[in-house]
Amino acid sequence: MLQTGIFNWFGYILPFEERIKLIKEAGYDYVMLWWEDESYPDFVDKKIMINIAKDNGLGLDNVHLPYDDINMLWSDDNIKRQSHTDKIIRWMHECKVSGADMVVMHTNHGDNYNFEYIKGYESFNKIVNCAEDIKLKVAFENTQMFHYTDFVLKEFDSEYVGFCYDSSHDFVKYQSFGEILEKWKHKLSCVHLSDNDGTCDRHWIPTKGHVNWEKIINIIKQTNCKSFSMETYPYEEEKNLEPIQFLIKAKNNLISIL
Repeated sequence: MLQTGIFNWFGYILPFEERIKLIKEAGYDYVMLWWEDESYPDFVDKKIMINIAKDNGLGLDNVHLPYDDINMLWSDDNIKRQSHTDKIIRWMHECKVSGADMVVMHTNHGDNYNFEYIKGYESFNKIVNCAEDIKLKVAFENTQMFHYTDFVLKEFDSEYVGFCYDSSHDFVKYQSFGEILEKWKHKLSCVHLSDNDGTCDRHWIPTKGHVNWEKIINIIKQTNCKSFSMETYPYEEEKNLEPIQFLIKAKNNLISIL
């Protein structure tokens, strides 16, 4: 049976637990979380979010770690590089203690940098060692400069290293249009499914844009990925929909390509 999921933030300003309840009501099996406290409209400690999701009958697909300053993992400054590596490792421990089995992280951010591979290797070696020690899978996501994620996936052959495929990131200009998914399907651990117009990461619901869904869905079905999970927000004509209506529309569109 095909399982579906969605990121807990889907474009509507609502209390966290209300969003979780709506996701369950709309018929999803899994939810994806972001590792950060919520402060508006209500404060929610990130360390209880997993339990809230599970208490409402949702499985946890993964927890996404923040990517602010992620390029520090490649920095020539040893102190800055080690400081950010330590922060990532602290988050990993927090996620594991809070009930997560898998986290997602970016390897870099932006599109115009030239990093030294040896510096990044030192950072990611520590991150992977931590993952193995605490038995927490780390799925590295494709971003604009995918060759750095490609490097990490090639260098670290571990059962605790996986690949998170983001369809919208991959179907904008100068990206691979499904080829990276084919290359790393044996490491695929989770997905962020959404559509776009080919120029920007729009987070549209599937079938609205130009993503080649037949190609990528066929590849995903060859893997052990547990959930077809989306990272979507309402577009102009969908902003008049109630939250539950948008969630159901997104799920129906997803089901139509499965």
